[in-house]
Amino acid sequence: MFFNRFFIVVFLVGMFFSQGKVDGVAAIVGNSVILHSDVLQQSQFVAMERRVDPSKNPYLFEQIYVSTLNNIINQYAVLSVAEKDTNIIISNDEVDRALNQQIDDFILKAGSEKLFLEMAGMSMRQIKADYWQDIRDMMIVERYQYSKIQNVDVSRVEVLHFFDSFKDSIPRHPEKYNFSIIEVPFSPGDASMAKAFDFLNMLKDEVQTNGVSFDSLAQLYSHDPGSAPAGGRLGFTHRGALVREYEEVSYAMEVGEISDPVKSDFGYHLIKLIDRRGEKISTQHILRTIEFSEDDRINAYDAIYDIYTHTNNNSPAFDSLSNIFSTKYKNGSGKYSDFPASHIPEYLFVALKNMDVGELSMPIEMGGGYFLVYYYDHQKEFVPDLDNSWGLIYEYAKQEKQNSTFSDLVKNIKANIYINILNN
Repeated sequence: MFFNRFFIVVFLVGMFFSQGKVDGVAAIVGNSVILHSDVLQQSQFVAMERRVDPSKNPYLFEQIYVSTLNNIINQYAVLSVAEKDTNIIISNDEVDRALNQQIDDFILKAGSEKLFLEMAGMSMRQIKADYWQDIRDMMIVERYQYSKIQNVDVSRVEVLHFFDSFKDSIPRHPEKYNFSIIEVPFSPGDASMAKAFDFLNMLKDEVQTNGVSFDSLAQLYSHDPGSAPAGGRLGFTHRGALVREYEEVSYAMEVGEISDPVKSDFGYHLIKLIDRRGEKISTQHILRTIEFSEDDRINAYDAIYDIYTHTNNNSPAFDSLSNIFSTKYKNGSGKYSDFPASHIPEYLFVALKNMDVGELSMPIEMGGGYFLVYYYDHQKEFVPDLDNSWGLIYEYAKQEKQNSTFSDLVKNIKANIYINILNN
């Protein structure tokens, strides 16, 4: 459609699909290689958003795959040119902010940071390390695209012509919400942490004193569903692949040694170093997640209720307090502007539907914590027309012309760069 972005930018999609990567090169663009596995992951994400079941409609999924591959080729081609543009400067701070915002959006959809990390199967440190360069490349491409289309405009005649051509396909403008969030997660108290810590120490004693198999204990007691069936074995990993706390202890151990309980964002780990090959290590672990006590829940509720009482249903006060107290949103007030209703998680959408504009919610429990929502504004769904939505139609027409302009530029770039699409 005319209103879509020229590029499909899919972020962190690979972490939401459990199947392993498929070997093979899908295409070569200049000096860059596009893996079949990456195209497949992004295609699966697109199919999920379009509610297409690949097993039931393989032909349609094949079309999605081809379209996704073409979009990735376009991105790589433009990136090869954009990186040479000395006027495009992306600071590390800009990348950090963009990456953190993307992560915040995923946390919102997941329901909590804990649930997000569980879905990802990665630590926050690893997520940021793995996707930092991808975000930078995306920003370079977008910055280059903007530089080429920023002066493209449309006349009144062009807007009218556009409307006549597309009036039957212009979609309903989606329902949108403006809101802010503060989250206070359950923070385990000393008793909750001691329970997990002491349990792992007991298991360590069973291995060292009574000769019980580490593998067997991991299968029976580990809370890591991915490694528990394999006796807690994680295989060989390189530096940066494990959570920081786990890695620091593991690399300092001797082969065959069992650690004391090690705390991370996932809980407590009992680690055994199996082997070492240069900078790679093979470990196995028993994970015990920290079970929150009723006292932990009460403490979190008291904290967020204190925030609730201090706002007095005042939006500036809410924004100010969110910068201080919110533990989810590290880089701002957790404010979402013009957020499509279709993208709002059900637990949050239900809360908003039962609120009035300008209202602050009572504390709501979700995903390992409590959150507050301040409801700023709401825009109903509507069908754009010339009489009531000239500005919106103008923006659609302008975007269509900009997309066409940039599409021509991309065709020229691709004509002057080596591209080889392989048949897999």
